Amino acid sequence: MAIINCRNLTKKYTNKLALDDVSFSIDENRIIGLIGRNGAGKSTLLKTCAGYIRPTSGDITLWDEPIFNNMNVLSRLIFINEDMRFHHSLKLKDIIKLSKIYYANWDNELATKLFNYFNLDIKLKYAKLSTGMKSQFNFIMGICSRMSLTLFDEPTLGLDAAVRKEFYNILLKDFMDNPRTIIISSHMLHELENLLEEIIIIKNGKFLMQEPIDVIQNYSVSLNGARKVIIPFIESHKTLFENELGDSITAGIENNLTKKDIYYLNENNVEINKISSEDTCVYLTSNTKEGEIYDIIS
Repeated sequence: MAIINCRNLTKKYTNKLALDDVSFSIDENRIIGLIGRNGAGKSTLLKTCAGYIRPTSGDITLWDEPIFNNMNVLSRLIFINEDMRFHHSLKLKDIIKLSKIYYANWDNELATKLFNYFNLDIKLKYAKLSTGMKSQFNFIMGICSRMSLTLFDEPTLGLDAAVRKEFYNILLKDFMDNPRTIIISSHMLHELENLLEEIIIIKNGKFLMQEPIDVIQNYSVSLNGARKVIIPFIESHKTLFENELGDSITAGIENNLTKKDIYYLNENNVEINKISSEDTCVYLTSNTKEGEIYDIIS
């Protein structure tokens, strides 16, 4: 069952087109990665899904219902981002009390365990927390609310690598025990790919692709060898990048090589290597060609 349906979603600000004719659907009980560069439109898309902002045009429904001014929909989701605001007088323990009332599936036992594990003092005021501590608290809120739709927008800002890994492991374990739909936006796919079933990539506000994670993990390969061999070969393939050095070249292409292609490349001493899923996304969302930065600084 598709719980999110976006059709021709567009959001215009005064001087920027944040979302440009975006269409996709998301099925229930999955962990989805929303991948794109800073400024690509990830936050705008999630805020639209959460009912925070209205699109300029297009349509979005959750559970086949309109989002805006619809408590039947809004009461089934939570949106976690760095801009979460609580009254300056509220302590963490006060927010927890409110969460038990507002979120029907709130797991207070798990929340207590996580606060203790990460040494978060619930007597502290939220407004006084550091960026990292706020991220920890917000992440715990997202996990323990166990809402049918949980939206995380860059949830690990200010956290070191070890803590980020712990949170993602906790999230995955809780998802396995309590399935729901979770969307996590990030520009760091390598930290997320073990959690994800599929990813949505957006570039400059446009929908680029939606694929299972294993498709992205096998999407592209690099070819390294003689320029006279590789240049003619890649003319018939989708090319992600080219980086020349004298008579040699390294080129990234979409991985649709046939047995005949592989035999030809091997016979001509071309090295074939898999490109990581994160690098694939970097190349797919790039607005420049490989090597252009070196032209700028040379």
